[in-house]
Amino acid sequence: MPTLLIRNATLIDGTGSPAVTADLFAENDRITDFGLLSADLHADTEIDATGKVLAPGFIDIHTHADIALLSHPAHLPRVMQGVTTEVFTNCGLGFAPITVEALAIQRDYIGGLFGDDTGVSWGWRTVAEFLAEYEKKGIGTNAAYLIPHGSLRVSAMGMAARPATTAEIETMETMLREGMNEGAWGMSTGVWYAPMASAAQEELVTLTRTAGFFATHQRDYGTKIFEATEESLDIARKAGVSVQISHLQMNGIANKGRAGDLLALLDTARKGGVDVTCDAYPYIAGSTFVQTLLPLWATDGGSEMILKRLADADIRERIVGEIETLRSDWDTYLLVGASSASVGHYEGEYFDEIARREGVRVGEVVCKILEAEELRACYVHFAAHEENVREVLRWEGHMVASDGLHLPGKTHPRLYGTFPRVLAKYVREEKVISLSTAIAKMTSKPALRLGLKRRGTIAVGNFADLVLFDPETVLDVATFTDPLQYPDGISDVFVNGIAVKREGKATGALPGRVLRKE
Repeated sequence: MPTLLIRNATLIDGTGSPAVTADLFAENDRITDFGLLSADLHADTEIDATGKVLAPGFIDIHTHADIALLSHPAHLPRVMQGVTTEVFTNCGLGFAPITVEALAIQRDYIGGLFGDDTGVSWGWRTVAEFLAEYEKKGIGTNAAYLIPHGSLRVSAMGMAARPATTAEIETMETMLREGMNEGAWGMSTGVWYAPMASAAQEELVTLTRTAGFFATHQRDYGTKIFEATEESLDIARKAGVSVQISHLQMNGIANKGRAGDLLALLDTARKGGVDVTCDAYPYIAGSTFVQTLLPLWATDGGSEMILKRLADADIRERIVGEIETLRSDWDTYLLVGASSASVGHYEGEYFDEIARREGVRVGEVVCKILEAEELRACYVHFAAHEENVREVLRWEGHMVASDGLHLPGKTHPRLYGTFPRVLAKYVREEKVISLSTAIAKMTSKPALRLGLKRRGTIAVGNFADLVLFDPETVLDVATFTDPLQYPDGISDVFVNGIAVKREGKATGALPGRVLRKE
């Protein structure tokens, strides 16, 4: 059995406790000892970690790794920054359990969010079949699965923009229960996205009660964020379940400096018995696919109907007009994930600039992008505020998460830089939180939130998911102009005792496991 010995590390165990100087010994996939170990002890791999921090591998509780982990199993954007466990599906956007017809709809409508699908079979239907795909291919990180509300809804009622009937809710609940029995850890919703945006509270309460835990992309993160948060809390309260508010940020000028008010609302709910936590990434911009800019009625029927509507001059003009009235801050929307001949050259440019160059309204630019890219393009939106990012990061119920999108070319840098950015900017440079606190937000807190056993802390008997980094040089290199860049200062990463990154270089090993809830 392979053995690992790390000497002279600054060990941070993930619990929030202060660092200690220690050695660590692991055999096969488990930590067997740590502390001041005998000088006579030796191992197959020995590392002198003087000056480096040894921590549990980072657990990213909010990812969109569904397809990337199948198409590129080594998963380098993640393992190179110390992530050893990916939690997906999130925002309700995913692919299992699902019917044959719904899988085709989902692949067309939201596939652009997930990037390259080379080598992916798209042949599964159940959660068990989907998770088996990862095990057949091998994966570089561990994977924990949340059932997406979107796949349930589209399976039961297609892309209909209306509340579900009782029979449709029962169909969704049956699929959800089966998926939970096959190892899922809960459910994710995305009631900002079509068609989930049409879900009434009865549907949401019924499904979340069956799931037991849900992560939610709320209906609003801008002018109506307080109302949207109240809705999330009310669903959790009525269903009697735990809730994770996904990528908590506050968009728009009116929300500048208001994080304290929102967190007070969450604290009051916690005191009243609601088990609510959140995750957030350390950036002031978010990212998603372009069709979210369409009015909800225009998405009814899915991709085929959207493209038909865009081809109809009268309907297209109505869509353009509604897009124009919905928002005006187009200088904050950056096109990413575009590759077509007609608009791909605009990737990395703001929507208002594209409109000026084309001599058209921004609504027409949105329609042109959707047509040319066949609904596969995305955007980055700069709308949050740095002071709110810091305040959320300080909150006791917060966890670090990336929400990374695996897009070619331009993408949001959070895919490559989330965890080192927290360690560099918010710990070392700005001292917003301590290093031990930051590590806990990346390890034990998400592990406890889901109920992952023997992961998230350094303890005897725990799995040897480990990351070794230099606290003085760790740095996120990825930027919005050049996002596909691995971080500095992270030397070694181990998943289940096997090195996936060694002395700064990826090994290509695939020791990850599908973690099923028992």
